[in-house]
Amino acid sequence: MNKTIFQIGLLAFCVSTVVFGTQGMNLMETIARSFVVFIITVCAIAVVLIISSTFALKKEESVAAGGAAPAAGGSDTGSARRAPQAAAQSAK
Repeated sequence: MNKTIFQIGLLAFCVSTVVFGTQGMNLMETIARSFVVFIITVCAIAVVLIISSTFALKKEESVAAGGAAPAAGGSDTGSARRAPQAAAQSAK
């Protein structure tokens, strides 16, 4: 995962170097701005991955604790499964 983040940051660095270079900036300014783009890109991707893994971990913990995670639509499909069971038990 770290290698992928670094490679995406390196791609952003190279693209920004070309873009800044075509704007007629001197070499040091181009490299400095491209480095800033690299750092911002790597940090942004890292933050997004940390947040998504945190949400995934919280979801796994809630499922493991016995709380059913809601379906994609937000509705609780467990009540639909419990209804026939309740009807069968009341018929006994």
